[in-house]
Amino acid sequence: MVNLKKIWYVLGLLVFTTISIAFVFNYSAITVNNRFVCGVIIACLNILALVLIFINRNKMLRNMLAAIVSMAAFAFLLVPLYNVFCDVTGLNGKLDLSIAAATSQGIDATRDVTVEFVVNQNRAMPWQFTPKHSSLTLHPGQLATTAYFAKNTTSKTMYAQAIPSISPSRASKFFKKVECFCFTSQKLGPGETRYLGLRFYLDPALPKEIKRITLAYTIFDITETK
Repeated sequence: MVNLKKIWYVLGLLVFTTISIAFVFNYSAITVNNRFVCGVIIACLNILALVLIFINRNKMLRNMLAAIVSMAAFAFLLVPLYNVFCDVTGLNGKLDLSIAAATSQGIDATRDVTVEFVVNQNRAMPWQFTPKHSSLTLHPGQLATTAYFAKNTTSKTMYAQAIPSISPSRASKFFKKVECFCFTSQKLGPGETRYLGLRFYLDPALPKEIKRITLAYTIFDITETK
């Protein structure tokens, strides 16, 4: 006998899925990668809902499937949630990588801002790591290029990950990295040296009272993870 209640549940679920996917793929603020992630999450949730509809009499199986799908959805959500959090707070320097903001607003030649480059020493990391420039003075909107010098002083190949921080913290969302060695891990062989490049600009919307910004990097050994 056809269960009309289940049929209505399925039809409602299909309508909800269609609306959700249409919203995700037509909302311009969502990036391509995040659209894919959102699509996968919606698909997982709908599969879970369908399973729950048809196995509602088996409580243990229902709970196990709910836990599995929930954990998978949470894992997919971690990346976009972290990206949103970093975009809002500027944590770890994970900021807007586009140069469009600077080129569209132009260069504010009426003021100068000094950017200092420093290193937070990590005693557990044996590399030599120093900035090429101690500071640069530039106009907001002006593209700047610098680098950090790295040397693996050990007798083995190592991987490192640089984690940036910016002060004052409210300047973080105005510090736009175009290219940065901190975006990926860095591999150096025994005794190998390298200049690690950094290109950035300051958003012209930077508050006028901010005249000095400090960009600091700490490098960590991630060889074991590789």
